[in-house]
Amino acid sequence: MKVSSEYLQTLQNRIEIIGNNIANVNTPGFKEGLLFIEETYDAQERSNTKAFFGGVVPGNEEFPTLESNLYVGQRIDFRQGPLVETNMPLDMAIFGEGFFQVKTPDEQIAYTRVGSFTTDEQGNLVTNSGMLIEPHTVIPTNVSDISVKTDGTIKGIIDEEVVDLGKISLFRFENPHGLEQIGNNLFLPTAATGEAIMGEADSEEFGTIKGGMLERSNTDIVNAMTKLIEAQRAYQFDLRVAKDQDEMMVQAIQMRG
Repeated sequence: MKVSSEYLQTLQNRIEIIGNNIANVNTPGFKEGLLFIEETYDAQERSNTKAFFGGVVPGNEEFPTLESNLYVGQRIDFRQGPLVETNMPLDMAIFGEGFFQVKTPDEQIAYTRVGSFTTDEQGNLVTNSGMLIEPHTVIPTNVSDISVKTDGTIKGIIDEEVVDLGKISLFRFENPHGLEQIGNNLFLPTAATGEAIMGEADSEEFGTIKGGMLERSNTDIVNAMTKLIEAQRAYQFDLRVAKDQDEMMVQAIQMRG
């Protein structure tokens, strides 16, 4: 019954993760979560696993089996999502590795793959929720025909002349799997990621910026639905096994009495 209970919890975690992936299939820049099970044999190995996947969901547990220990957690799949044209001049999609850097309302520096940008009343380049893009970029109000080049340079026309309005930097991490999710497709660095490395777009390590486009969720809806059905069936089967075990134990106790 102990083993069945552990598998039930693991399957429940899997169902929740897949369900969240499906719910965000149309969320720009969303990166799907993956359940991982790491077999460990001592406390140091478990600590190393947690350190590498610094961004695992808080509350993840280790489920000891009869023969070994399993560390069950969630990691983020940073696989490239498909790009879609929006024809919005300040929309930007990263093709390759790299993150945009933003400043949250509580003054934290965070990182995101969502490049749905606009300007505020002062002309500051911001996310749709109003977070400043860092480094700071200001778009003049009298500019027209804005375009974003693959290296992140923002160009526009002022008084019939093409001018540079700023340049978007990209950031990467040695171990992006260690990033901590804080919601709204935002990530914070951890000890596992190391410090953010700043660089220029249009390079192999940082990726290319595609203006007028957004990155879609990297969730494959057909694959996700198949996995969800499989997990739900496995959960129902294991639930019946657990129930049968409970009934057998009750009967055994009654027979002894």
